Amino acid sequence: MASVVSFAKGIVPLFTPGDISCMGRRGVLLTQYSYMSMPTNAQNVLNHLDGSTPPQMPPSGPWPGSQIQLFRDWIAGGYQK
Repeated sequence: MASVVSFAKGIVPLFTPGDISCMGRRGVLLTQYSYMSMPTNAQNVLNHLDGSTPPQMPPSGPWPGSQIQLFRDWIAGGYQK
């Protein structure tokens, strides 16, 4: 069973300031809960994080599997704030 993951404490800290800035210029608001909690946006980010949709993100480099799983757990847990 996945643990409860919060956006503010579990997800936002995974992104570097450079990731946030770069992706923000592309309209991807990585630190805004209202944006990231929309299922389509969250899934799109996940698809880029896990490499299933190019280009791989975040710009700072690929995440390890444990961080990708944390993001998946956040989605599966209902987008906890």
